[in-house]
Amino acid sequence: MSIRMEQIQPIIDHEYAYLMAERPHWSLTKGDQDLELVAHALRVLLHMKTAPQHPDEYLALVDCQHADGGWGKMSSEKTSAAWVTAFCALMLIRGNLSLKNPRIAESVRKCVRYFLDTQKEDGKWSDPSWADLDAVSHPVSFFDVLMAVGPNLVDAPTMVRVRDSWRKGMKFMLERQDADGGWYDPEFHPTGVEITAHLIQDSIVADLVLGDEHQVRNCCQKGVMKLLSVQAADGSWDGENVDHTMDCTRSIMLVCSILGTRAQCDRTIERGLEWILKHKCEKGWPDFPGMETNLERTCDGLDTLLKYKTYSQPVTTALVKLWGYAA
Repeated sequence: MSIRMEQIQPIIDHEYAYLMAERPHWSLTKGDQDLELVAHALRVLLHMKTAPQHPDEYLALVDCQHADGGWGKMSSEKTSAAWVTAFCALMLIRGNLSLKNPRIAESVRKCVRYFLDTQKEDGKWSDPSWADLDAVSHPVSFFDVLMAVGPNLVDAPTMVRVRDSWRKGMKFMLERQDADGGWYDPEFHPTGVEITAHLIQDSIVADLVLGDEHQVRNCCQKGVMKLLSVQAADGSWDGENVDHTMDCTRSIMLVCSILGTRAQCDRTIERGLEWILKHKCEKGWPDFPGMETNLERTCDGLDTLLKYKTYSQPVTTALVKLWGYAA
């Protein structure tokens, strides 16, 4: 690896201090917030291992959960949506591994009921803010993590229903992979880059860790090869899109680690990370080079660096844990 940890750690420390200084703009303890941003910030706390110092952030998320077990895009919204609910649920189930709070455990059980009650017969969940494939991938990811680290949270009959729901969701995604290895949505993801990166890391590759019931190795390999083939010469993806470049870099790190194909992916990851570091603002990251700092992108940047730090270690299981697919 040409990027050394002594280069990365000071940036992580600097950006984490900036994120915490911006707490009034993302913390539910400070008022109504965009829950997608909140979930991004809580993920950083998890990976910085500082979640135990901030239980109030996770409990504030529990406090604005709807009666049906879901959340809307804003904490003040009354209507639940699948994608943001799954992101919140993932942060709670993973946060509670260290917080061990019974209120959070009950909140996670409510999330399970929400997804069991809202899945369509064809395996689909819907969210007006996201492509159907993303809206399916995130609940499946939540079930991946539930099966990996929290099977004792629900009773046996509920776990049977979870596994059935999970299978339907996996089938929905696997049947829609294009012959070139990517997934596409003409409205949300016309290039297929972000959605492909999302699906293989956020839900599908976990099956290899959980027993490979769906035999997804070839599916994941084709997805990675698609991402490798469309990286720009400067190291970015999707027209210098910072968000999508971070997504692809993280996705390739996880999937090639689990597949055992790191040697063919290392340079791609380094090029992506070099580009990400090059286009950082003085504080945080922008959506595109030259734009002002975006807090959600800053969370993504921290997440990418923290995952690269773990990727640089020789033990693959450590990286798998950062996605919650192992205890």
